[in-house]
Amino acid sequence: MEFNVTREQWIDRFVLRLSTLQAGAQPATYLETAERLWPTRGQFAPEAAAEAEATSRRDRAVAPVGRHEDNERFERTERIPVERMQTAEEYVRDSDEWIARCVARVLELDPIIKADEARRSVGDLAALERWRLMKPEAAAEQLYTPIKPRGA
Repeated sequence: MEFNVTREQWIDRFVLRLSTLQAGAQPATYLETAERLWPTRGQFAPEAAAEAEATSRRDRAVAPVGRHEDNERFERTERIPVERMQTAEEYVRDSDEWIARCVARVLELDPIIKADEARRSVGDLAALERWRLMKPEAAAEQLYTPIKPRGA
């Protein structure tokens, strides 16, 4: 079965499903959540995304204070095993270090960009697992790799 819905259809179905999973909720209260999740979860069925969101909300409500750290993205990165580590610089301690190193490389590659613009863009990248798995300098270089025209 092919999954092919528009953004508006996805948001409507997400809101409807989430409102049925959250007792006593008005569907309009979840519109902002749906719009925020569309860019990262839009490739999934809206009902599945709504169920995952409902589970996440339930877990946050049950988690003891100070235990659930969803508000701090990527508090730590996994230590690279010694046999795979080529240099000590490959290990990134936390988000702040990853962002700082990535921003530094972005500013080297593009001296025209303002530091706060670079920080904002890199902060968005740090929230995406695909980018976060890369070394910060490699992520910055990936952003600035020129796209070659077809047939060139």
